[in-house]
Amino acid sequence: QRVPDGCRVSAAMIREREAAVQNLKLDSAFFQRVLTEGAEDVDGAAPDYDIYLMEKCVMPVLLQGLDALSRHVDKISSAGPQTRGVKVPFNPLTWLAQYLLRNHPGKVKDHRAPIYHQLVELADIERGRRGLLRQLPVMEDAWTQMEEEGGGEVSVNELPQYIARLDSMWGLGGALVSKLPDDFAGVFNAHSAAERFTFERFWGWFEALVRKSDIIRAPAFEEAVRKRAAAELMVQHAQEGLVRYKQAMQEVLERRKTLEDQFASVSADVYTNAVIAQIINRSHHLPGIDEVDTAPCETGDHVELIVAMLGVWGFQADPPPGDEWNSDAAAAWQAWLDACGPEMSHGQVDSKNLRKLVDREAFQAYLVKAHPVPDFDAGAQELGTFEVRGIIEGRDVDVIVEAVDEETGTMHRLVLPEAQVEEVRRRLEADDDEPVLAHADLLSQRVTSVIRPDT
Repeated sequence: QRVPDGCRVSAAMIREREAAVQNLKLDSAFFQRVLTEGAEDVDGAAPDYDIYLMEKCVMPVLLQGLDALSRHVDKISSAGPQTRGVKVPFNPLTWLAQYLLRNHPGKVKDHRAPIYHQLVELADIERGRRGLLRQLPVMEDAWTQMEEEGGGEVSVNELPQYIARLDSMWGLGGALVSKLPDDFAGVFNAHSAAERFTFERFWGWFEALVRKSDIIRAPAFEEAVRKRAAAELMVQHAQEGLVRYKQAMQEVLERRKTLEDQFASVSADVYTNAVIAQIINRSHHLPGIDEVDTAPCETGDHVELIVAMLGVWGFQADPPPGDEWNSDAAAAWQAWLDACGPEMSHGQVDSKNLRKLVDREAFQAYLVKAHPVPDFDAGAQELGTFEVRGIIEGRDVDVIVEAVDEETGTMHRLVLPEAQVEEVRRRLEADDDEPVLAHADLLSQRVTSVIRPDT
């Protein structure tokens, strides 16, 4: 069939693309050939460039371009285009760059799109494989820990528990458990469920399984890492908030203690002053703010003591009047009366008002209002839902439980209040498969409430 002149270029391009795809055979075998051998042994902190080039489709498009370029060079070398008897200059790098731009997977949607999608999926699988195989040191440490807890090598019937521990440690939410056997006796041809295993034997089987199977893909690991990081950041923020709260509380308590000591010191001198004793016994008084300018000037140690006591309460005379009862001292006195004085009191320094000024209980009540202990914001608590797996250690009052965060899959050890111990113990020992769920505060690492099965 004759191709119209205006469509010859695009038709030729289409034929080149189809030929390139067919010649390269972009399938799983091609994917495996391109991967770097032994890449899982490289430090996981280094990028997997071979996987990156495949999942971004750089390598397949580049190889297609090189294949198309070679055929194009063969074509023009035998019968290249002529312009006025001179061959048109041909730059293979420019031609290849143009090919890559025209065939960018993100912009071209044609018959190759499903192939590119498959390559991305294969990249996720391969990155997941490498991620698992690079966990060898972590898995060996977890195995050693189980051996120490069990007092010997791990048995066949303990392998599901080991897998569950890894799943929880990595925050995979059961994804690893669901891909591995529930019973390993048949897998290893064990003579009995109590047969013991070395880690080397288990790892040989596990490595072979991972290399040929799609167990955990990269997105699952990445999401688990993200959740763990978020949980750790949440706990860190909560702990930092607790530190700030304790510091603020300590500052307030120290300030109260300082003022209480000052109050006690001034009070000791107040109760031994003769003029103040006369005021308390109602045989003398000092004028208030309305009378001080017209009343006779009064000076003495008793004035200094009253002004000092006003300062302890937080009502400073400015400027300090010394031993003279003047308008500045009377103004400070009036401010104290308005804020802390007895009800229905007059402005004078009389027995009723002065008794309130030197009353220790009244001063302590003032301190609570003026210097309150900062409230710990309940919203700063980091509450979460956990599945309690077991009671692992007892204390005098509380017990410790091992619980898994439902959101992140991270294992935590939480304090379980005594009032909730019996219920949790009974439900853990029950024959049903009902999980024991509880709300807990990550800040204090305590269970706040046990969730009833019917809620």
